[in-house]
Amino acid sequence: MNAGDLRDLIGDTWMLSIAPGMPARLPWRAAYACYRRLARSPRMFGDAVAAARIAPDYLPIADVDAFLHDVRTTYLLDVADLQLSRRQSLDWWPSHVAVEGRWPRAGAFIAVTFHYGTGLWLCRALRRSGHRSTFLSARFEREAFARRPLLHRYGMRRLAEVERIGGEPITYRPGARRSMLDTLARGVPVVGLIDVPPRLAARGQHPVRLLGQPASLPDGLLRLAEEAQVPIVPCWVEIDFASGRRRVVIGEATPPGPAEAVLAELAALLDRLVRTQPAAWMFWQEWRAWLRDAVPLHDSGAFSNPDAEGRLADSNPATGPTT
Repeated sequence: MNAGDLRDLIGDTWMLSIAPGMPARLPWRAAYACYRRLARSPRMFGDAVAAARIAPDYLPIADVDAFLHDVRTTYLLDVADLQLSRRQSLDWWPSHVAVEGRWPRAGAFIAVTFHYGTGLWLCRALRRSGHRSTFLSARFEREAFARRPLLHRYGMRRLAEVERIGGEPITYRPGARRSMLDTLARGVPVVGLIDVPPRLAARGQHPVRLLGQPASLPDGLLRLAEEAQVPIVPCWVEIDFASGRRRVVIGEATPPGPAEAVLAELAALLDRLVRTQPAAWMFWQEWRAWLRDAVPLHDSGAFSNPDAEGRLADSNPATGPTT
């Protein structure tokens, strides 16, 4: 192990275990005060902060230092939530997390969400309402994390917790269509992330406008809803950076419709969320390559990365590998 690998190992141990774990047993107000103080360190989640520094190029951000403080807080809360959740029963629900809206009472649906906020609460909100669920995930290839093994372990632990909460196995892509159709036929909801760039989901990308830029979103979840004849439910988690309180927002269930129209609506929703809380979006690291790969879609309708296999590269822990 060279000096760089040792430095990464020490940093990952701090960010993924010690820093989120130390305050976790305190009352929430005290715990969050600790997390905010820890998030002031410029070394905390340095890769995520470096990626997020491009945000002012696309959005008006008056106080960049405060924005980056919020970025570090988002990632720290995401890891801390996992540590808290793993210690609790399936019916546990803390007072600092509120819910707005309701899931459909019965039957299958597709919960469409984003790499935004602290998404583990979506899984718990589904279980709290009596729904089992399966989460659609890219594969976490061990070799992609060869230099950062603790990131791989974190990702696998997160998926294991999502599986425990949902009561159904994780569904991995690519090649997940048949499995998801069977799951929906049993009346079990599917949870999936829609803000996935061509690098990670090459097929079915449609041009959309996002943050005033020519971007794209994939139609896989929408085609699945149409084939299974189940509704789509947009959902996300908002963070109050002043208090650390979270709000799970469950949108209206809508029947499947034309992909272009539905993706435009979802892009507009994501646009609003990111403009409101840019620090809560955990995919800034993909943004510039995403825009570059979307250019052919807007120019000629061709796909820029048809050979992508939906594998996650070495990156920071994110909501819901989102969630």
